[in-house]
Amino acid sequence: MKFLGLDVGDRRVGVAFGDSELRLATPVDVIVRSSIEADLRALEKLARSYDAAQLVVGLPRNMDGTRGAQAESATAYAEQIARALHLPVVFWDERLTTMEATRRTHATGARGKKSRRALDAIAAAVILQDYMDSQGSGE
Repeated sequence: MKFLGLDVGDRRVGVAFGDSELRLATPVDVIVRSSIEADLRALEKLARSYDAAQLVVGLPRNMDGTRGAQAESATAYAEQIARALHLPVVFWDERLTTMEATRRTHATGARGKKSRRALDAIAAAVILQDYMDSQGSGE
């Protein structure tokens, strides 16, 4: 199965691609949010080009596991995208993924504005990789 992983933020959406056969998630893009219509066009283009069959969206939970306002916002946004793209959506706990994405980005020596933007796509890849790893063989 092929997936698009999304890290939904207020200003940007990090996007990653994953394939259950390869068992690998790769950061692919960062969409700067403008309108739902523009976001949808960009995500639809990516979903089509990667032949995605499912969305995996990071769910920003509080450290105690509860859902806050950011989780509700991300859920509503992702459900709207999933309906429009006619793709099933799975929500995956994204706690600490930004820290892991930051660690990976800094390990490459990247710094500055470009690396901060890339961080969203890397976070999407971390979320998606965690999800795929939890699914065993992916079959």
